[in-house]
Amino acid sequence: MSAFLDETGTLITVDHSNPLPVALVAGFTSLNDGELKTASYANPLPVTVVTTDYTEAELPDADDVAVGTEVFNTTYQVKMRSNGTDWEWLGVGKSTWANKPAIAQQGQIICITDVGENGSLWRGDGTGWVRLNPIKIFSLSAPFSLTVSTSVVTLATITIPAGLLGANGKLKIYPLWATTNNANVKTLRLNIGGVLCSTMVSQNVPNNSGLVIIRNTNNEAAQKCSSGLVAGIGPSYGSIAAATIDTTAATTVTITGQLAVGTDTLTLEDLFVELS
Repeated sequence: MSAFLDETGTLITVDHSNPLPVALVAGFTSLNDGELKTASYANPLPVTVVTTDYTEAELPDADDVAVGTEVFNTTYQVKMRSNGTDWEWLGVGKSTWANKPAIAQQGQIICITDVGENGSLWRGDGTGWVRLNPIKIFSLSAPFSLTVSTSVVTLATITIPAGLLGANGKLKIYPLWATTNNANVKTLRLNIGGVLCSTMVSQNVPNNSGLVIIRNTNNEAAQKCSSGLVAGIGPSYGSIAAATIDTTAATTVTITGQLAVGTDTLTLEDLFVELS
């Protein structure tokens, strides 16, 4: 700390929290047409803070720079500050699912641009990323009709990115399908990773709206879902279907249709899939 008397004889103390006002000379810096400007506590000297840009690969170790050093991470589009040990994010980062940071500091927020209708927000828990809200990850773009053939026909295919479900994630699958209203059997099936998960049969009704939930059961390679249940909630005469699909790798969910009689029609009118 320093002290001096100003022109009125008042004792002025100066330290880092109470800096010395600086008088600027015309033409010394960005002054307006040579007008003399005097800096004061109420009118401080403008300071330009220069932030260095780095890719994630170029970023120096946080303990190799002064505490408080700020940089801009161009890989994740976020400003960062060193705390002497780690780089703390000062905003919301941005990445695709495949290119996100493998380790997520507690409380960091990232927007995953390719998961969800308009991206999705995820929070770091100190190890990985946890979704903040349920996410719609698929929506059927147009109806798909099946007629004439009595073979099994794929009506929709949904790719689940590697690791997206997590150990306890749930896929909620909502199909809406119309059928010829007669006693002939029309069958809708749902498979995960090629394994049959649910079978829904339609007879003597013009349409059905279903819900199938595929549950990871505290294990990214162990799933359960109810079979033979159109409503999705309530009693079912089918057994609980089990699968052992490794969802740490990219996984495919397929919806298939089959007619017992080729003159009938089955139309998948709509389908959306939600991750929760």
